[in-house]
Amino acid sequence: MRGRILFNGNAGSDLIDVSAPYVLSSAHRNAPKVLIVTAAWGVGEYNEGPIKRALYGIGVPADVRDGYDRNVYNLCAWHAWADFLGKRPDVAQVHADIQAAQDEIRRFYLEKTAFHADLIRRGVRAVRARRPRFSLGRVNDRDPLRPEAVHTGSEIVEKALGRELAASIDALVDNDERMLKSFSDAEEALLARTGLRMDPQWRAVRERLEERILSADAVLLFGGSPQKLLAPFRFFDLRPALLETLRRGATVVASSAGALVLCERMIVYDERNGDPSQRDFRLLDSGLGLVGGVQILPHCMDRIHTDDADNLAYLARRFGSRICVGLNEGSYLLVDLGGPTATSVGREDGVYTFGVDGVKRQYHFGERIPLG
Repeated sequence: MRGRILFNGNAGSDLIDVSAPYVLSSAHRNAPKVLIVTAAWGVGEYNEGPIKRALYGIGVPADVRDGYDRNVYNLCAWHAWADFLGKRPDVAQVHADIQAAQDEIRRFYLEKTAFHADLIRRGVRAVRARRPRFSLGRVNDRDPLRPEAVHTGSEIVEKALGRELAASIDALVDNDERMLKSFSDAEEALLARTGLRMDPQWRAVRERLEERILSADAVLLFGGSPQKLLAPFRFFDLRPALLETLRRGATVVASSAGALVLCERMIVYDERNGDPSQRDFRLLDSGLGLVGGVQILPHCMDRIHTDDADNLAYLARRFGSRICVGLNEGSYLLVDLGGPTATSVGREDGVYTFGVDGVKRQYHFGERIPLG
C-alpha cells in the first residue's frame, strides 16, 4: 500500500493550499488527475466550481475537451445513486423498505445509548459528591497501598460505582456492535431481494464510477451529510476501488464527513437534544474502513468538551479499540499507509488524541502520532 490519506476536521479556505504538496506529488504522469467527491452535498453535488478554481490555482491544469474537464472531474456518485433508483422503482421500493428498517433499529439503539449515557453521567456526579478528585479515567485503577480492610465509606462507594460505570460503558460497546450487525443483516437482505450484483444496469453504473476512481491520482472527499456520502459508496460497492487507487499510490484528502466515511465507524455528534450538557456522540453507521485503529472526530473543539477529562475518558473507553483523534478546521493528519505512520501537518492547529486516562494530547506540525 503506497497511498496517503490527509484527514481534516472541517474544510476551511486553506484546505486546497495545505493539500497542494500532497495532491501535486501524487501524479504518475506529468500532471495529476484529481477526482472531486461532493456526494455529501446531495442535490448540490454539482456545485464544485469553487473547488475546481482552487485546484487550478495551485497548479493542477485543466484538460477540457467537448466541454468536460478530463483532468479535474467530479465522481457524481450521489446523482448516479439517485438516478439509478429513479429508473428502477423495483429496487427503490426494496431500498426504501431496508432504509426504514435501519432507521427504526437506529432509534431503538439510540434510546438505549441515551439511557446508559445518562446513567454514566449520574454515576460520575454521585461519586464526585463524595470523592471530588474522582476521575472516570481511573475507573478500576488499583491502589496497592490501600488494603480493602481500611477503605472508608467514600472509597467503597467509589469502587462500587466505578464497577457500575465500567459495566455501563461495556454495555454501550455491546450495544454498538449489535446495531452494526443488524445493519449488516439489512444490507445482505437488500442484495438478496434485488440481485443487484448480477443486475446489468447496476454493474454498468458501478463500472463507470470505478473507472473514475481508478483513473485518479488524488481523490478529494468533502464534508456535508455523512449518510448522503456513504449511501452511493455502499450501494455501488466502491470500497474496493478506493483501496485499489490507494494501493497504486494515490493521495486521498478527506475533510469532515469525508474523514468519517473512511473510518471503520462513523461517530457523529447528536445535536437533537436541546440541552447541550446532555448531548452525546453516537454511532451512526459503519464506514468504509479504509483506515483501521483510528477514530476521527471532526469539528473537535466545537463539539467535544476537551477540557472535561471524564468526557474524553468516556469517548476513549467506548471506542477503546481505536485511537480517538480530534481534528479542527486547521488540523491536518497525514496517514502514510506504506508505514503506516501518522503525522500532524497543520501549521495553524495541531492534532488531538484522547486516551482512556482522560488526558488530551496535542501534536504540533511535524510530530508523529503513535498508532500502536
